[in-house]
Amino acid sequence: MAYVLLAWSYIFITAFLTGFALLGLLGPSLRRSTVDIVMAGLAALLVYAQVFSLFAGVGAAANGILTTACLLYAVRFRGQLADFCREKWMGWNPLKLAGMAALAVAMAYGTSRGIMHVDTGLYHAQAIRWIEEYGVVPGLGNLHSRFAYNSSALSLCALYSLEWLVREPLHAVQGFFALLVAVQCVPLLSVLKGRRIAVSDFLRCGAIYYLTVLYGEMVSPATDYFAMLLVFYILISWLDLMEKGEKEAEPYALLCLLAVAAVTVKLSTAALCLLVCRPAAMFLKNRQWKKILLYIGLGSLTALPWLIRNVLISGWLVYPFTFIDLFSVDWKMGKGLADFDSKEIQVYARGIYDVNRYDMPFLRWAFPWFRSLKGLEKAWVAMSALTAAAGIVFLMGAVARMGRHRADGKPENRAPGYGEWLVYGAALAACYLAWQFSAPLVRYGYAYIIALPTVAAGFWYCRGPGCTKVGRRLFIVLLVGFLAYKTIDLAGGIAERAKEPWYIRQQPYGTFLADTYEVDGITIYVPAEGGQIGYDKFPSSPWIQEIELRGEYGQMRYGFRRKE
Repeated sequence: MAYVLLAWSYIFITAFLTGFALLGLLGPSLRRSTVDIVMAGLAALLVYAQVFSLFAGVGAAANGILTTACLLYAVRFRGQLADFCREKWMGWNPLKLAGMAALAVAMAYGTSRGIMHVDTGLYHAQAIRWIEEYGVVPGLGNLHSRFAYNSSALSLCALYSLEWLVREPLHAVQGFFALLVAVQCVPLLSVLKGRRIAVSDFLRCGAIYYLTVLYGEMVSPATDYFAMLLVFYILISWLDLMEKGEKEAEPYALLCLLAVAAVTVKLSTAALCLLVCRPAAMFLKNRQWKKILLYIGLGSLTALPWLIRNVLISGWLVYPFTFIDLFSVDWKMGKGLADFDSKEIQVYARGIYDVNRYDMPFLRWAFPWFRSLKGLEKAWVAMSALTAAAGIVFLMGAVARMGRHRADGKPENRAPGYGEWLVYGAALAACYLAWQFSAPLVRYGYAYIIALPTVAAGFWYCRGPGCTKVGRRLFIVLLVGFLAYKTIDLAGGIAERAKEPWYIRQQPYGTFLADTYEVDGITIYVPAEGGQIGYDKFPSSPWIQEIELRGEYGQMRYGFRRKE
């Protein structure tokens, strides 16, 4: 756990300084909170780690350049940094300091031990090691097709693995993202002090629920969890801006950049990019052409290294989707394999487990799939489905009303923010529907099935019962009960793992039995059973592959290709 806290200190300092510098270039007024600055820095470092991986392994050299740049920036702009620290941090009272420290320690405890996700043993740990040691390798997907999924989160994990420094690979980045979302939920407590109830408070409750579900697996660098944490952060931040009446487009545009970064973490977040309609309309209305070009450029720069890595690893622009076929390279993974992989992901998520049944009609697989869900998952999905159905009817009516004109030719009056809520609701519904009809494994879309009903409930409550004294008291009673229940539940989980020895170090990746085979003199490990291989037995493939090295004998950095 001590290693996790030290790693977090390093992540915080470098991400904060990176984000402070980035937002300073875009506009100092965008430095609104510490969490926002750190998240902006992490998004920039996602890009940095991927760019660095195109040329070398993401290890000591990458950290050396980053640390030097941060140190030089801190010295050069020490005045601005000092002013920000005095304004944002110096006013904290001892109780708030103690609360934040306790939260950090609790989250570090969960990040130091727990359940290592199966996929981490299958390929996450190996993918991180490849990025640490080699960066990107052409045709790596031929060695293990799951490497071709290419989540940018794993590049960030490689940057902060610090194996070169502590002689064991750390995997604390997931927990740090969870800590940021937890801190983002803290303003919920101000309702108890008299603040007006907001829609974002309902979503914050949903995020707290998700964090307690995730807590036992934060130790694992699972890409699905990274994506869901980013989605929660974006959705909560967007609501905060809307409910505070933010009229500038740039804060929304920054969140859209973060949505692009989320797509590079997990393709299942792509529908969230519909939120771009809001800042785009604002920029166009004010004819801010330079801002439009700036944010289009920043969005392209965010996605570009990820796309380049896709091509180098698999030969496809976006694996496993083959409808975009632009490149003919000798390491290209077969189209049949990519199509099979895409279908397998979807049928597995639907609980079918047979690619030959991929075309099964929705109504034939949906009911067995729903029955297989566990506990409250059924309730979340049912509420999301009902909310989406009601929302579609409402949106259709709302769009029709917006298009009406009075007899004098002027648009019909509507409440302030009406269009903004439509965009937000449409994005939530699109995220849920895209998940439901493609690959509805709960961990792929937990944020969507929580966000849609909680935001809808908050929207209704804040415009009805929440405006009354009785409604406010009821919300506070339910909030206190919810927080108390979740605290007790979490304390039980913490107590169960109290005897585990991870108070200094972090629980390592799993170790598994393996067989071996050779490819042009290179020993390749193959899982002996169960498919998991871990971090140490490197390099590995899921089974014996018919592949060969592309370059000189024994040089893996030149990559792999299929044997003719």
